[in-house]
Amino acid sequence: MKEGMLMRKATVAACIAALMLALLAACDAQAPAPEDTILESAEGRVVKMTAGEAEIYITLNDSQAAAALAQMLPLEMELIERAYFAKGMLLPSPLPDTEQTTREYAIGDFGYWADGQNLAIFYDDRMPQTSVPVIPLGHADSGAEQLDGVTGTATLELMPDDADESQLTDHN
Repeated sequence: MKEGMLMRKATVAACIAALMLALLAACDAQAPAPEDTILESAEGRVVKMTAGEAEIYITLNDSQAAAALAQMLPLEMELIERAYFAKGMLLPSPLPDTEQTTREYAIGDFGYWADGQNLAIFYDDRMPQTSVPVIPLGHADSGAEQLDGVTGTATLELMPDDADESQLTDHN
């Protein structure tokens, strides 16, 4: 008889513990973590790209892809040479790809090739256009030329909204 009561108490305790865990999990699932919050727009936000000795400041546009990229930052990625006019970087996960693409580019343009899940920053204008369609994400007004010959990794980090203007221009 004692064994039966002990068994019933253990079963009830296990059921209560399982119920509490389920309730806690449900509470966590309903409240998004701060990093899961989606930016509506990253327009005007600045990304600092560091590769070797080069520091480049890229101003993002108002695309969904740019906002999604801003959510992923900071990132460190291997640089990939792209036909000696762009540096590519493979993203760990894809960005939205529903926006207008282009093959036109200028030095400093920053874009996303959805089929390859690659970012690209254009540092030379030797090609008449890109070989693949790219979703524009933003532009670096200066400094992209510094990437010619740079190898290794690049770090992309989102600058704070309140970054002093001198922080963004002294290095270009």
